[in-house]
Amino acid sequence: MTLLLRLTGVALFLLIWEIAGRHWGDSLLAPPSSVAVELVALAGDAAALTTIWVSLAPALVGFVIACCIGMPLGALMGRSPVWNALIHPWVSLFVVTSVAAIVPILILLVGTGWWFVVAVVVLSSVWYVTLTTYQGAVRIDRRWLDVGRSFGASRLQAFRTIMLPALFPYLLAGARIGLVHAIRSMVLAQLFIVSGIGGMLNEASMDISTARMLALLVAIMGIGLLANHGLGRLADGLAPWQTGGSASTPP
Repeated sequence: MTLLLRLTGVALFLLIWEIAGRHWGDSLLAPPSSVAVELVALAGDAAALTTIWVSLAPALVGFVIACCIGMPLGALMGRSPVWNALIHPWVSLFVVTSVAAIVPILILLVGTGWWFVVAVVVLSSVWYVTLTTYQGAVRIDRRWLDVGRSFGASRLQAFRTIMLPALFPYLLAGARIGLVHAIRSMVLAQLFIVSGIGGMLNEASMDISTARMLALLVAIMGIGLLANHGLGRLADGLAPWQTGGSASTPP
């Protein structure tokens, strides 16, 4: 029933879009039928596919760096009141700061090359990963750790057998939220320097028809959905006991 309702919602949206697109014309809002033609052409364009693939590389690197920084930092904040007091105000400050506002500073610091995109991706996603992990770490009951110590568990054993399983749903949620922001910020960064997918969007926006630009946007959304689904499947393989649980829903 849920699947039927979702498909019905998608069909209604496409129908309304088609009617509006045919009324306003391709120059204002290309209908889905025109966008689908451009999507097929995009899928058959080897140069465009190569550009998209190359564009994803800095986003992936930035996302991994954000997870490697944000997850330990969030766990540290959640388990140490001192570190939480020192770091939390800065994390809260940066999470509400638009990355677009600091892009000019990043351009001065790292230029407009590959590492510029990586830096934008890291700064846009690391704070969400940190705060989500923090929410999980602060909720770990100290009694669980006390039980582990009473059985002679070392700090490493307690982390591996108690903290890590308890944190896993929050780590996954943080990674998924961070991944969404990584893809968004990748496009933003490349729009600023007119390269990769951003360059393709900029070029498509110059066309009389909006079909190609909308096709690129649909492709970006599809990449995000596939990446998010793939991350969820990977998590299910790493921790099958979490399947269908809170790991799939951000806190």
